[in-house]
Amino acid sequence: MNSDLIINTSNYPFSVGWAITNKCNIHCIHCNMDSGKALENELTKEECFKIIEELSSNNVQKICFFGGEPLVRSDFFEIANYAIKKGIFVNFTTNGLLINENMIEKELYKFELIRVSLDGPNPETHEFIRNLKGSYDRTVNNIRQMTERGINVGVVTCISHKNLNYIDEMVGLLEKLKVKRWFIPILSAAGRGSNIEKEILSPEEIKHLLIKLGKIIKTRNVGFSINLDLPYSVLFKCKNNKIKASCPAALTELAIFANGDISPCCEIPIMGGNWRNKSISEIWNNSKVFKDFRNRNLIKGKCEKCEFLKNCGGCRANAYIKYGDYLQGDDVCWKK
Repeated sequence: MNSDLIINTSNYPFSVGWAITNKCNIHCIHCNMDSGKALENELTKEECFKIIEELSSNNVQKICFFGGEPLVRSDFFEIANYAIKKGIFVNFTTNGLLINENMIEKELYKFELIRVSLDGPNPETHEFIRNLKGSYDRTVNNIRQMTERGINVGVVTCISHKNLNYIDEMVGLLEKLKVKRWFIPILSAAGRGSNIEKEILSPEEIKHLLIKLGKIIKTRNVGFSINLDLPYSVLFKCKNNKIKASCPAALTELAIFANGDISPCCEIPIMGGNWRNKSISEIWNNSKVFKDFRNRNLIKGKCEKCEFLKNCGGCRANAYIKYGDYLQGDDVCWKK
């Protein structure tokens, strides 16, 4: 076993992605969490407070709440404010439809960032993906209302064949809206994405998307950063182009699900344990799935002999989605 291929980490995550509920107010066709109804055994407000206390005592720097839709929880701001009072940076991902004047005035300014899902620069594209007529104008208006009040807003755009040809238009729209960051996950066959596999980009299309984004950064003085939900940046050295990309799963970050289950990645339903039975520290340091993620010696398939194995390692979620094995090769990558 090559010890150089075992990634060393701190004894506790730097940040946490937390699906605060599985309940959602809309039914997006691509939802990787297959959200809709709340889970029967979701964490209570008091349990969430206890988790936050553990995170705070171990110097976690950031919590990224998602769902479902966080804003459907009537106690969401109580939970988020508790983390903020503990000195943790907090952001959350929302479809933006439940944001109102009261939230903007009294709550949203407290967050490090509000991440709003916007899947196209026009109603036809966005509303096809969000599966809701009228959602585009409401979402864009709420983004504008927030940025005009000085609230930090990022936009999340899940890229598929439906919006791949609108990259330039999206850049122009986000500049007009004055957002701070653009997050670009790629549609996968996780959750309801499995029902629209024909919309998933090919490896070559992903490669050309990265090239295009690199050119945009070089030639246009855009006012926001671009964050790719892919580990392949090392193939292009995209960090030199101010494109941030890496996979933090089990290295600096973990995912907490609405019922307290804990996994390295929200797209992999293999748990290291449940917070109700084990501490986060115990799961992070001792569970098999977390150890496996850090040991690049275990990776198989096309990634096994890749020269970028240590610095990239492929996407373990892509491997799991295709093969049912998170240690298999990542066929989404275009590298042979």
